Amino acid sequence: MAKQSKDIYVSLINRIAFVMLLNQGLLLLLSRFLNVIKNIPDVAYLLLECVVYFLSFVLPVVLFYKMNKYSQKEIYEPKESDKKSPLYTIILFGMGLVFIYGSSFVNYFLVNLFTDYSKFSSEMLWYVELKHPYQIIIYFISYAIIPALVEELLFRGTVCRSLAIYGKGTAVVVSAVLFALMHTNIEQILYTFVAGLFVGWLYVETKSILAPILLHFVNNSISVIGEILYQNSSPLIYETYISLTDTITLLIGLLSCVGFLAFIKKHKITLGKKIEMKSDENGNEVLSLSVSERISGFFSFGMVIFVIYCVAIMSYYVYLSVIL
Repeated sequence: MAKQSKDIYVSLINRIAFVMLLNQGLLLLLSRFLNVIKNIPDVAYLLLECVVYFLSFVLPVVLFYKMNKYSQKEIYEPKESDKKSPLYTIILFGMGLVFIYGSSFVNYFLVNLFTDYSKFSSEMLWYVELKHPYQIIIYFISYAIIPALVEELLFRGTVCRSLAIYGKGTAVVVSAVLFALMHTNIEQILYTFVAGLFVGWLYVETKSILAPILLHFVNNSISVIGEILYQNSSPLIYETYISLTDTITLLIGLLSCVGFLAFIKKHKITLGKKIEMKSDENGNEVLSLSVSERISGFFSFGMVIFVIYCVAIMSYYVYLSVIL
């Protein structure tokens, strides 16, 4: 029975790896298509970019649920106070925002130990001009709204949700690792991993995909608005925005951490609570796997291919940064 449970887990990991590879393949294929038709009007090209990114995530999600053999409508059964308290969600949201924001500074410091910031990035090949209102609107949709929606549907609504049967920690960590690798950006790998951890934690604690989408959107919007102001306002306005953002985020973080400690003490929440194991659609019990079994099972054939692909892409951009 234990071997059967391990086989089911490996099969699930392989299906996740397949949709991740499909996601990367669609991004690559459709981006090449955009390169072929790049002479079309500017606004049409920008709108097509939005559609391409949207489809590259939504199609793999739809296919995954077509392939999925399990029926998992519930991740776990929290206490009623955890499940319905808006205050708890707000506290977790604030903590997630400040830790994600803070990790970007740590990431910045670590990158600068080795090279100039933004040197080892796929984004070094792209520059978005934001001079006209339609460019700003489409830029905001492309970088703040759509990624928050489709990336959360894939990583939290699909990967994290399907793995929760093997433990809340497993679901959060694996989805965060894949989230970081998916960006194929060595410059941001720590930042995206930390973001994935906190957004995943918010998802499994609130049992709602809306909370992670909103957190992702707010985090992206901070950067997007900063870029818009950088290109279209005076240095004073831009620096004021950055200072206000830093100060407000720090205050939110302090209040959220204090509120979190008070909340878990009052409601006696156990952070390490084990998730009750469920059954597959045929009624077969899915047994708990040891940590070593979950780690070894993660490195299935399909997942190894995905990891190798992502590392190869990141290495390619590092190589470009050296020769450019």
